Amino acid sequence: MKKLSTILALAISTAAFAGSVSIEGAKLDTVSGADQNNVNFTLSENISQSVAAHVNLSSTQTETTNAVNTRLETGLTGTTALVGSVNGYVKFAIGQKYSTSGTGNFTYYSVEPGVSMPLNDKWTAKAGYRFRTAAFDAATNKDTTETARLGVAYSLTKADSVGFRFDRITGDSTQDAYNVFYSRSF
Repeated sequence: MKKLSTILALAISTAAFAGSVSIEGAKLDTVSGADQNNVNFTLSENISQSVAAHVNLSSTQTETTNAVNTRLETGLTGTTALVGSVNGYVKFAIGQKYSTSGTGNFTYYSVEPGVSMPLNDKWTAKAGYRFRTAAFDAATNKDTTETARLGVAYSLTKADSVGFRFDRITGDSTQDAYNVFYSRSF
């Protein structure tokens, strides 16, 4: 808990230097298991016109057992124009998972390619596919998942947006995640 408090304090104190801050809540409907609730806090900063770095703190609580899993992740996202207003992106991330449920702490990595497209001056659609696995011992840690993502965002102002995303997660766990988020750019 002391490590988590230190990490959270560091994340909050560095928010003033971020290019954007996002908070996301999710309801995860689990097939053949207990449902979960998740909260994500992400800080992002553009390194160049086509590359951004992020730090993410995520906490998930299982409804029936109250077990908590926390992930601290950092990564890079590269973006490029594809056709017209459609952009492609690839996100690479590495993180650490901490668990109170006895499953242990371990390192993981993820890769997520996808596309985004403005629908008009207020709405943007995004579709992606994420592969995540335990980096050094996937057989023991059972954290390999594939996630198909589809979402929309609405620009409230030039700096503020809200959105909804549906994730279909398969692999070592099978879940449908319903995510809502708010983002603020600086």
